[in-house]
Amino acid sequence: MSQFEFIFVLISIIAGLALTQLMSGMTRPPRNSDGRIDITHVVFSVGTTVLLITVWWSTFRWQSYETWTVVEFLLLFIYVSLFYVKAVILSPLRIEELPTFEQVRGKFYAVFALYCVVEPAVIYLRDGELAPWFYVPMMVQLFALAIIGIYLRSAMFDRLYSLWFCFINIAWIFLARFTG
Repeated sequence: MSQFEFIFVLISIIAGLALTQLMSGMTRPPRNSDGRIDITHVVFSVGTTVLLITVWWSTFRWQSYETWTVVEFLLLFIYVSLFYVKAVILSPLRIEELPTFEQVRGKFYAVFALYCVVEPAVIYLRDGELAPWFYVPMMVQLFALAIIGIYLRSAMFDRLYSLWFCFINIAWIFLARFTG
């Protein structure tokens, strides 16, 4: 068993747990105080699921990585674990009703901001560069919007950001992950 295979098993377990958590939450979407489905929560769950699946798939790009150190392993472990933490925040188990996005906003945005800091480090470590040119501005604006969301506490901002996050994910998948 190569180092990559050994590490990929752990990454797959964590990613699989996160995916299970997110999918179980999607079977029972939270409702707002007026009884409507919390669209922001659903869209962030879908966006996180799509991103998790593409990140999991792109993990194969690590297979040509020759020398693994503890620092690299821990960075990749933390990176994938952030998906699990986001999944638990959005879809905690052992509770009858999922919390609305408003109830988990601060925690979710904080973990999302941390993800925006860790991902470029992981990508740079893996590829030796942060390409294509629009990658860094994309991560900076996602980070800035997450920080704004923590302090703004606006349902309209949350809805718009969740839709923007999904749009960016889909655009990134087609522009970079499938073509690059």
